[in-house]
Amino acid sequence: MNIDDPIKRFVEKDTDVEEMSPMDPPEAFAPSTVEPVAYEDMHPILQKLMDEHKVFVKVLDNFESALTEWKQNKWIFNDNINKNFKELFSFLDNNTPEHNKKEEKQLFPLLHKKLLETGEHSTGDIPKTGVDIMEAEHIQVAQLGALCLNFLGLGSRMQDKTSRELTFEYAYSQGKEIVEIMRLHIYREDETLFPLAMKLISKDEFENL
Repeated sequence: MNIDDPIKRFVEKDTDVEEMSPMDPPEAFAPSTVEPVAYEDMHPILQKLMDEHKVFVKVLDNFESALTEWKQNKWIFNDNINKNFKELFSFLDNNTPEHNKKEEKQLFPLLHKKLLETGEHSTGDIPKTGVDIMEAEHIQVAQLGALCLNFLGLGSRMQDKTSRELTFEYAYSQGKEIVEIMRLHIYREDETLFPLAMKLISKDEFENL
C-alpha cells in the first residue's frame, strides 16, 4: 500500500505500525471505521445531502442496467436504454452541480479545517483530507460524463461498424467508471465524512453554515 496516497491513508503517526484510515476500510464497502451516526441523528444539512444521494443512487442503478442491456444488445439502442441514459446525463447536468456546490461551499471548508486540526489527513507538504478527495471526484465524474456523452454522439455518427463498436465500447467503459466512482463516493460521504462532521462540528457551527 502506498502510504502517501491520500485516498489510502489520511492518518499517519510517528510509528512503524501502519494504521488504517477511516476513509479506507479494508474493503471499499466494508463498515466504516468511524463511529456510525443514525440518519435521524444527523444534522438537517447532512440529511438533505443524504436524501439527494439516495435519488442519485437510483439514477445510477437505472443507468448501469441500461449499460448492461446496451452491451448485451450489441450496442443497439432502444427506448429503455435511451431513457436511462438521458436520465443520467440530465442528472449530471441539472442536479449534481447544485448538490456539489452545497457540499463544497457550505460543508466542506469547515470540515476540511476540522480534519486538519484533528490529524485526519495525509502527510506531505500540502496535507490532504477526505474533503480533497471528494472534491477531486466531483470534477472527475463531470469529466467522465462529458467524455461518455461525447463518445456516444461520435459513435452514433460513424458509418463504419468496427469503428462505431470500438467507440461505443469506450463510452461503455466511461459509463461504468461513473457508476463505480459515484457509488463509492456516496458511500464514503454517508458512512465516513458525514459522521465525522457530526463528531467534529458543533451544533452552533452547523447553525452558522
